[in-house]
Amino acid sequence: MEGEFEMEVQSHTNPEAQLNSKDLTPEFIRFQHKIRRELQRGIQQGDLDTVKEKGQLMFEILGKDELNILKRVENKVRAYKNIILSLNTLYSCEAENGGLSPFQTHLISEKYAIMIEQAENSSQFEEIHLKMLEEYTDPTIRITRSENLSIVERAEKYLELNFAEEISIEGIAWELHINPSHLMREFKKEKGTTISKYRNHKRIEKAKELMVSSNLSMTDISIMVGFRNSQYFSTLFKKIEGITPVEFKRIKKNN
Repeated sequence: MEGEFEMEVQSHTNPEAQLNSKDLTPEFIRFQHKIRRELQRGIQQGDLDTVKEKGQLMFEILGKDELNILKRVENKVRAYKNIILSLNTLYSCEAENGGLSPFQTHLISEKYAIMIEQAENSSQFEEIHLKMLEEYTDPTIRITRSENLSIVERAEKYLELNFAEEISIEGIAWELHINPSHLMREFKKEKGTTISKYRNHKRIEKAKELMVSSNLSMTDISIMVGFRNSQYFSTLFKKIEGITPVEFKRIKKNN
């Protein structure tokens, strides 16, 4: 598998740098650091266009082993995993600096750490890297300080950031500095559903994403999205989606 992986790695191109691994010059090191800084700044600012461009370039540099990292180790797959794991940590820190909540940062970081460990070749690493960049950069899951949000909008934002956390309606209301009864009444009036049901639907949507993008077990997925009982997760999933989690995953994998 390592030989096949090495061939895949060497097939990447780097049109911007146009350097071979033997040309590890001070200029190239400065260039690589410039790309990394621009990528970090893009993640922190939620600038997806910049992040996609610089992230692809960063991956190509790693793919061609311009920094001579993979040449120094025997297990190239393990070395590549370690590199992507390091990037996962770097990106999570920049996202948190840009307004991603610590809880959400931890959840996303753990998810990708598991996915990285399960990957086996460069195409999987590249796909994970792209998804990782997109999720960490997503401005819609960042904490907003806007005072113009309605009560319901503030609640939606809170649930998006903390959907997997076990917190009562009273706890959510306390976090948002709102009377619990008023919050529940306004939320039901505007959204047509209760906060608990809304949160469960959000958890199921996140679970579906994990089923498609990873090989995590149903138990692991249910825990990651906030269900402590995997049987309840399966029952609720079927009630909402009309099929079991296992059936959903099989259908998606066959498409």
